[in-house]
Amino acid sequence: MFTFPKNLQRPCAILLAALALLPQFVCAQDEAAPPAPLAATIGIPPPESPAEAPLTEAPTPLQARLEQMYFDEEHRLGSEVVYAAGQLMDLYRENAFQPLWTDPAKIEELHRAVLAAADDGLNPADYHLAAIQSALGPDEAAAANAPPQAVAFVPAPVQIGSTAKAALSAEQLDRDILFSDALLLLGEHLLHGKVDGQDVEEKKGLAAGLPDVDINFYLQALRSGKIVAAMQSCTPKNAHYQALRTALVLYNHRAKPGALSHVPEGPALRPGMRDSRVLALKKRLSESGDLDLADSGEDLYDEALTAAVRQFQSKNKLRADGVAGRGTIAALNNPSAPSKKHIQQIRANLERTRWLMHDQPDSAVLVDIVGYQLHYYEKGKPVWSTRVMVGKPYTQTPSFRSAINYLVLNPTWTVPPGMMKREYLPKILNDPGYLSSTGLKVYDTKGNQVNPATINWSRYLKRPCPYVLRQAAGKRNSLGRLKFLFPNPYHVYLHDTPSKNLFDRQGRALSHGCIRVASPVELARRILEGDSENTVTVKQFDKLLASGKTGGIRLKNPLPVFLLYATAKSDGKGNIVFTPDIYGRDAAVIAALDQPPRPLAQRPPAPEQPVEAVESALTADKPENGQSQPEHGVVRPASPAGPVDSPAGAAQAARRNMPAERT
Repeated sequence: MFTFPKNLQRPCAILLAALALLPQFVCAQDEAAPPAPLAATIGIPPPESPAEAPLTEAPTPLQARLEQMYFDEEHRLGSEVVYAAGQLMDLYRENAFQPLWTDPAKIEELHRAVLAAADDGLNPADYHLAAIQSALGPDEAAAANAPPQAVAFVPAPVQIGSTAKAALSAEQLDRDILFSDALLLLGEHLLHGKVDGQDVEEKKGLAAGLPDVDINFYLQALRSGKIVAAMQSCTPKNAHYQALRTALVLYNHRAKPGALSHVPEGPALRPGMRDSRVLALKKRLSESGDLDLADSGEDLYDEALTAAVRQFQSKNKLRADGVAGRGTIAALNNPSAPSKKHIQQIRANLERTRWLMHDQPDSAVLVDIVGYQLHYYEKGKPVWSTRVMVGKPYTQTPSFRSAINYLVLNPTWTVPPGMMKREYLPKILNDPGYLSSTGLKVYDTKGNQVNPATINWSRYLKRPCPYVLRQAAGKRNSLGRLKFLFPNPYHVYLHDTPSKNLFDRQGRALSHGCIRVASPVELARRILEGDSENTVTVKQFDKLLASGKTGGIRLKNPLPVFLLYATAKSDGKGNIVFTPDIYGRDAAVIAALDQPPRPLAQRPPAPEQPVEAVESALTADKPENGQSQPEHGVVRPASPAGPVDSPAGAAQAARRNMPAERT
């Protein structure tokens, strides 16, 4: 038998006695009233019993299905791909993970919205059309195919809760998810475009300032039942997009067999003639939107008909002589080929507009790259235009949006290193007097001017050149008298040019990527007049420009500028004008539109600052290749030694293989 040492016997006996009384103490504590919980002390009533209010609830079948699909990355439901897995979690969480599509009327409304996507150049099959039609049945699908009513969508407060508590089968749950996926995918494509612009055209992550919507927007559309109107509210509201959309509907109709009337063949119809076939010709041209029949109901080949025939001939690349000969009548009776081509062009341009021009401010500058025009907008309408030159096919002008924030008066110009090696070194070697004739001076890496006669230029045909060429301000300067700056990663801007005679050419893809403006002084005056808070008046601007001194004006309110590549656009009179695809960009956009959609990326939370504030912050201090800006309204000489617009800076740019300035 074990015994404790004598010196520990008394303490151990006390301990053992205490342990023996412990069960009685615990039982007494159980019988006593429990202390008040912490929640009660701060005003939260306790639950009635633990059994009645568990800490966690079992997930609903929808929640379990979504979590399995999302976390296991199994983004498929049967044969259908789910494109918006992350957004679906957010959508159903706001609805307590209850079904959203138990009302057949809402499925019919979704069906109409998906079919209407074709009017925006999108493919309805991308939005689970087969699953929707399968759920509707043939009769309901045919009824839902009727033209949607023009009902305005006004978001209403969302009330959380299920519309149907009855248990759904696994197939019904999957359909519910697919219908929500179709809604989210369609809304995203109408807002931002289906195609990633970086895949088909050179993009460098420019923030387009496109709108985004809260997930509750989609819940509000479902609660109100106005899904078609909600989706239409996602499309760009500018006149350019709406004109293209209207034209696409018309061209799709014309492409259907038998949609257009037939003009009987026979001898050429000429102005001034009377012939029974003239009535058929007038009817056919009215169907294509080329002629208004209101005052052309007789069989006379009148002036209105002559103008309509010329318009049709121009659009179809025929000789525009106003005579309806064999070729013109054949084109009228066989419109499918040009219509199909034009349909694809319109689709590509609708997509570009979704990328770039979802919103169009009241005041803006729009550069029509393909049309070689610059348009100045006030109160949402074009009030002034001027001709421009754009980049050559191998030095293309990029398409993006920004905001003009700085004007440079009487600028200098530093030749970009790449341009110097490709174009200027051969000219220097062939003509020793070339530099002096063009006003170009040579500088070393420290900014010291160097005599060009002391340089062995042939050494640098195949190796980096440590010298830079710079042109002083003046009449011969390649940038002319004005330069308009806006932030972008392409080093492009608007500017004047001494080569005014080139504006008389019909095709003006002649620059190295920048936009040369035919009337830059008038553009600058309009910009300053619109910048009401600027302390520099138009008179002061004219005086500073006439001085010949290099200086700058910072705008108080940067002016939005859009560089748009549009091969189809409205002429403002209800007609669509198709222009040559000078950079060959349409085919890639069209091909990408015809590919299956990509899964949607989870969007980060929207920044607290609006886009305008962010743009202002980004452009506040560095308008010209890092050169610091003056305070708004203050005119001061441009720094003679900016980081790039200086000989030393250009040499550094050469070492980094970056262009200093383009023209």
